[in-house]
Amino acid sequence: MNNREVRKAAEAKVREGRSRQQVFDALKVEGTGLSDEALANIVRYTPSLALQRAYRTPHSVLLVLLWVTAVAKSLNGVVMALEQGWHRLPWVLILPSITILLGVAIARRRTRAYHTIAVLSAIGLLRLLLRKEWIADPFILIDIALAIAMAALAWYLFSKMASNYEVDDASDGTKRILFPAEPAMA
Repeated sequence: MNNREVRKAAEAKVREGRSRQQVFDALKVEGTGLSDEALANIVRYTPSLALQRAYRTPHSVLLVLLWVTAVAKSLNGVVMALEQGWHRLPWVLILPSITILLGVAIARRRTRAYHTIAVLSAIGLLRLLLRKEWIADPFILIDIALAIAMAALAWYLFSKMASNYEVDDASDGTKRILFPAEPAMA
């Protein structure tokens, strides 16, 4: 099996209500052809239903922030194109397009996108803070607040929904992959 097929199989087992540990153990028994760590990395980035339910609210808030940011950046791009010429429109719409793609990835529960959003938001925050006129402009203050909220929320969700596994070395020389306990499903 290639990585994509293993990811699809892991997602199918998650839809059955299994935890990440159960998904890992089942795929290991089925034999994927991947090493234990490669399989664990695929399962790590596949959030279980319990994790999806436990972090539904922050996930939804991040999605709303992403869509608000995409719309605001798109409108800003159109205004810039009106001021500087329509030949600049494709360049000013790149950032909103990336934001929309990341929003779609988040909506599809692709947890690696949380990390990307956190890093890009931190870079955008740094860029905003280096501006000299940011204190006087309320729109820049709103951008700063959005960047802080998105970076913090995305990093929080990444650390919770894609938490790392541990490798437990047994006394007999074998290694066991252990995922952290998941919230109880209500």
